Amino acid sequence: MYTADIQKLPRHFVPKDFAVTNWQSLEPFFKNLLDRNIDTTKNLEQWLQDQSELEALVSEDACWRQIRMTCDTENKTLEEAFTFFCMEIQPKIQPFADALNKKLINHPLAKQLDEAKYFTYLRSMRKSIELFREENIPLQAELSVMQQQYGVISGKMTVTISDKEYTLQQAAKFLESHDRDVREDVYRKINERRLVDKEALNSLYDGLIEKRNQEATNAGFSNYRDYRFKELGRFDYTKDDCYKFHEAVKQHVLPLVNIIYQNKKEKLGLQTLRPWDIDAEPAGIKPLHPFKTSEELIEKSIACFSKLRPFFGECLKKMQQLNHLDLESRMGKAPGGYNCPLAESGAPFIFMNAAGQMHDVTTMLHEGGHAIHSFLAHPLQLNGFKEYPMEIAEVASMAMELMSMDEWETFFTGEA
Repeated sequence: MYTADIQKLPRHFVPKDFAVTNWQSLEPFFKNLLDRNIDTTKNLEQWLQDQSELEALVSEDACWRQIRMTCDTENKTLEEAFTFFCMEIQPKIQPFADALNKKLINHPLAKQLDEAKYFTYLRSMRKSIELFREENIPLQAELSVMQQQYGVISGKMTVTISDKEYTLQQAAKFLESHDRDVREDVYRKINERRLVDKEALNSLYDGLIEKRNQEATNAGFSNYRDYRFKELGRFDYTKDDCYKFHEAVKQHVLPLVNIIYQNKKEKLGLQTLRPWDIDAEPAGIKPLHPFKTSEELIEKSIACFSKLRPFFGECLKKMQQLNHLDLESRMGKAPGGYNCPLAESGAPFIFMNAAGQMHDVTTMLHEGGHAIHSFLAHPLQLNGFKEYPMEIAEVASMAMELMSMDEWETFFTGEA
């Protein structure tokens, strides 16, 4: 029986009141694991449990630093807390993590672990050992910080429409206007605002490419793509499979997209379809406005999920009770949306930039799918068992979009 009454994992190895503040207080727990004598299978499994407990609390601390920073990119204290973890704590953990991986893989008792239970866990560990390079530690620390800078830069972007300031996400609702001149004006304002930060974004992107390429070269790869394939644990398909998929999309999906655009052009009575026309409806047809506030979005999402399966709705209710939802777009908030699993406390955090549009609903249901996955994975024995590749993560979210479609009427007053 599934339950949304998720419980924080009990601590046995690390003190209950311990919080990650610096490396000096954290290091003794890693040393304990590395130096511990393991002479029985039972002791090996206890060692794995203790390591998992430590991983979970460190992971959750890092997640909260990222969540708080993306929720308020203008708060320098939050940015500094995130940067401190990336530059001062994570680099110290990595050599220990590699040493602990090797300790397990090379231990004679590892062969006695249940293969069905531990196969993917050990496979992932071997992959990490293969990729680890000391010289990549400072590079990866810098990359962790740089990867968040896009959100910091974008979080400051706003445009003024009819003397009122809007975030770019909020401004997008004007692209649904019946007035084509309004749509074009807003579309250009949004993109002109992005161009103001062109140099900063290009410089960031160039820096990321340079450092990622160096990371791959250090690990013995000829390019970052091949390194990243290995890092993401893509054991079951290759870049050539991706090329074939791209070609299939070009042949079979793109013609359907062109038909959709042709129908849109005819529906709007236009000679030429432009980017600012894509979200518009003809005069007389109101754009969909499924909710007005973030509170209404979550209440309707809970109702939608509950119709599908009561357990799903209970999961969102639990997140609501814990304040693990930040849904509306506002000044200074990073763009985008994500579901962040919290390894120790269990109930994840959903972050998004809702502005009252239909695609905000699909985003909420999508991230809700990830959230249910997090609830279901939480009881698994080891933190490492809860890690899954991107491909499987997106099965949960995309399937939730699909499965919930029959209940989307929850967001509207009329069937049409």
